[in-house]
Amino acid sequence: MSDKKYADNDPERTLLTLEQLSQTIEVMTSVVNRLRRHLSDQIKTKLEDQELQEEVTSSQEIQQRPKAEEKRERESFVVEISQQEVEPIPETTKTLH
Repeated sequence: MSDKKYADNDPERTLLTLEQLSQTIEVMTSVVNRLRRHLSDQIKTKLEDQELQEEVTSSQEIQQRPKAEEKRERESFVVEISQQEVEPIPETTKTLH
């Protein structure tokens, strides 16, 4: 039994296993790097889209400001309140039933 155990652990087999592990790590590293680049590109695109949207929104607000101010000017009005003297109502002797 101990002879078989040592036969399975020969140096050539260990080297082959290490080589396979190394190749697997290289492939996985490549995949991780590709995923990082892809996510970085997505984040960059999203930020650029947000900046563009903010610029569009900002320019729309700037264009709408004069219109809003004009609207406020047109809608504004002055209310003058004054107290009028009340004329006394003449008393009548007629009674309605």
